[in-house]
Amino acid sequence: MRRTSGHVFLTSLLILLRARRANAATEDSSEFQNKGPTIYTLTAPLRLVWANEGEDVELPCDITPPTPTDSVNMVLWFKDSVGIPLYSLDARSGDLSTAIHWAISDDLGRRTYFQIGDGHRAKLKVTKVTFKDQGIFRCRVDFIDSPTRNFRVNLTLVEEPTKPVIHDAQGREVTGVGGPFLEGYNLALTCQVSGGRPRPSVTWWKDGEILDSVVDTVSIGSPSKFTVNHLFIDKVTRSLWGTKLECRAQSTPMATPIVREVPLDIYLKPAIVKIVMNEDQIYAGRPIAARCETWGSSPAARIVWSLNGQTIGEPNVSTTQRSNSTVSKLALALGKDDDGKELICRAENPRFPGGVLEQTKVLNVAYAPTVDVHLATGYVLDMIREGDDVKLICDVHSNPPPTRIIWYHDDDRLEHDVAGGTLIASNTLTLRVLTLAHAGEYSCAAINSVGEGRGMPLFVHMKYAPRCRAGHERREITAARRETVSLRCEVDAVPEDAVRFFWTYNGTRGDVLPVQNSRAQNNGLVSVLDYTPTVDTDFGTLACWASNSVGRQRAPCIFNVVPGKPPQPPFDCSLQNETSSLEVNCIPGADGGSPQYFLLEVRGIPRQPGAIQVNSPTLHAPQSDQGTVGEVPAVYQEKNVRPNFQLHDLDPGFDYTLYVYAVNGQGKSEPALLEHVRVLEPIGGKLERTGTGVFLEDLKKALPKASSENLIIVIALTGTGAVALILIGIGVIIGLAVCRRRTSSPVKDGPDDFTIPSYVSAQRIEPRIRYSGDSRRAQRTSLYVEENRNEPDLLQRVEIDLHD
Repeated sequence: MRRTSGHVFLTSLLILLRARRANAATEDSSEFQNKGPTIYTLTAPLRLVWANEGEDVELPCDITPPTPTDSVNMVLWFKDSVGIPLYSLDARSGDLSTAIHWAISDDLGRRTYFQIGDGHRAKLKVTKVTFKDQGIFRCRVDFIDSPTRNFRVNLTLVEEPTKPVIHDAQGREVTGVGGPFLEGYNLALTCQVSGGRPRPSVTWWKDGEILDSVVDTVSIGSPSKFTVNHLFIDKVTRSLWGTKLECRAQSTPMATPIVREVPLDIYLKPAIVKIVMNEDQIYAGRPIAARCETWGSSPAARIVWSLNGQTIGEPNVSTTQRSNSTVSKLALALGKDDDGKELICRAENPRFPGGVLEQTKVLNVAYAPTVDVHLATGYVLDMIREGDDVKLICDVHSNPPPTRIIWYHDDDRLEHDVAGGTLIASNTLTLRVLTLAHAGEYSCAAINSVGEGRGMPLFVHMKYAPRCRAGHERREITAARRETVSLRCEVDAVPEDAVRFFWTYNGTRGDVLPVQNSRAQNNGLVSVLDYTPTVDTDFGTLACWASNSVGRQRAPCIFNVVPGKPPQPPFDCSLQNETSSLEVNCIPGADGGSPQYFLLEVRGIPRQPGAIQVNSPTLHAPQSDQGTVGEVPAVYQEKNVRPNFQLHDLDPGFDYTLYVYAVNGQGKSEPALLEHVRVLEPIGGKLERTGTGVFLEDLKKALPKASSENLIIVIALTGTGAVALILIGIGVIIGLAVCRRRTSSPVKDGPDDFTIPSYVSAQRIEPRIRYSGDSRRAQRTSLYVEENRNEPDLLQRVEIDLHD
């Protein structure tokens, strides 16, 4: 603008000088031609008038007289250096209102008219000016008395510049939308116009406010035909988003500006990011929905979820975009391990490098306690010994913190007990002076508002010195002289390796002597000592001691070696008849400290002298009926590990005595006797007999002449109708006895033969038998009657079972 003003000023000055020269020449010529009086002329400064082509313009000229008494004589308008006026006003008649107006007859003259007005407002009006009309117009005012005045007007037509052209910072022409420009970064645009007269002003506007009015014209040498305005905004703000910039080119203030609008494309960073949870409290294992809202990004932001640095996949996310706002929903199923993790919602403008905004939310996940039991610092599980102290820690992880911690030993709840050495404080458990009873599994449970948690137990085992295995603390061993017995010493110890044994002997004299270990066989936790007592002083107490890396056994394992004794005789022997055998059942007595077996011997004497003897293939009849026990040789012997025997083919007509012995390494016991056993017929014969057994008293009534010899009867009473069965049995027995008496071969002493004691088959009189184990005597129902010779009517033992 300053350059343009200077140019105009110089141009006006040159025009003025030229006008003055022309005026002087005219005046000189007129003066020379008219040779009249001298005329004094006053010239006003040159005035610039701009006009657009086709507009009507007014060229001012002040015709006011300098003095009130003076008046206008003539008004002449000249253009440029032409000496002939293009318009004249002749007021020599003395009245301006009747003055004569005259205009040149060309095109310019026809479009001109001088308007007098108030004098100082007089003006020459030119209609529809053209570029040919522009030039310097001079208004000459002649007064009657005052000097002539000259007013010069430079009529210049405005030349419109070209339409503005806008370029970006890279020099590319912006034909549509300008940008994109990034928020926070600079903006540079250049508006350029060509031509224009006077030189146009180029300005930048926004919303009716000017941003930059400085014209930047670079010219080297001749003036440039371009007019340029560089717009530079150091930092783009959100206020420019969605707006338009205007570049205006205007030649004169009166001219209509030429406007070029540039819409701006502004990329904005997200302005707000917010995470919203649908629940105030998050619980482990319960699904929860989170929502992330972002606003202010242009174009709309893209939302990325991440949990503790790990991006959450698309299937869990749904996103909605509107204009420059975005809403994303996330479905979460959190666990206890997610407590304290960071949930991040990140809003990114995909077209704005670095246009990122995020919010972080630290998750508070409530979950039931998880616990873990371990030894406190300084304690080593493999180094715990009996008698030590130990401290256990219950590590609890929970949210919220636990309100209570409970300790268990093998599922038994522990309580704080100072006297018992169990100290519980918060999450620690201290056990004082450990014993083997303290070994086992220790666990703890923690409780909070969410629930209860109990961890895996910690098995506390301790090393301890050897001790006798349960049930092997003390044993009594029976041995005979020069009999070798194996003493088995069994202990428990931890550690089990490197266990050493040694034996001591405390004899009958009271001396404690070591026993060489070379005589013992050691295998892990067992030591076997083969011991042979040879004299009486060798019987006594042997002690087995063991030691390991923890220490020596406190109390030894005791073995009392005592002399052996013969076994006790069996007792409660009974005799039973089966279909094809006699069965002997006894109860064993004490074994005397040594393994025992049982021996059955059968001895017998003839029923009467001179009787015919029938030999049996297995049992031999005795040769004499005289002599004491031990003098009569045994006709049959049998050994068995139990006092149960079966006899076959006893010859009838003889009295037998059964001897049952118990035998061990120390000798034979006294015999248990079954005396005066007589068989009426060969065992297994087909003696026809029916009915059940009878009581001995009823049998005597039916047989009044019975002999004084022993009678053995086995009666089995079966069924619930005992009374009826007894009566029927008595009748049957009496009938059978009479029949037998009638059918038996005649003998010399009939009554004595009838009353001879006999053994009746158990099968015939015991139809119901119960078996349930090894000992038949205790497993069946029987009636055993043994009649003594001296007391034939005495029933020594009767066992009756009348129940079903």
